[in-house]
Amino acid sequence: MFTLVRQWGESGLTRKEFCTQHGIGLAKFGYWIARWKEDQSGGERGFIAMDPTRPGEMPVISVVYPNGVRLEVPSADLGLLSRLIGLG
Repeated sequence: MFTLVRQWGESGLTRKEFCTQHGIGLAKFGYWIARWKEDQSGGERGFIAMDPTRPGEMPVISVVYPNGVRLEVPSADLGLLSRLIGLG
């Protein structure tokens, strides 16, 4: 499907015209466009790179998500903490 998404992008056709010509459902094609965009952005939706620190270097703040995932973040990195909370 990613090949079709790329072909559509190069075709100059509207999404509806392209889907009609290729016998693809418009909603299904929209789903694959979204997946392709996610793939192009690195496919890392929901993940933030963290710099490892040695234990005991600085105080940490624990973030526990409803699904039980627990993260410990250096308390000095409030920007990272804010981004992690936004993922929940």
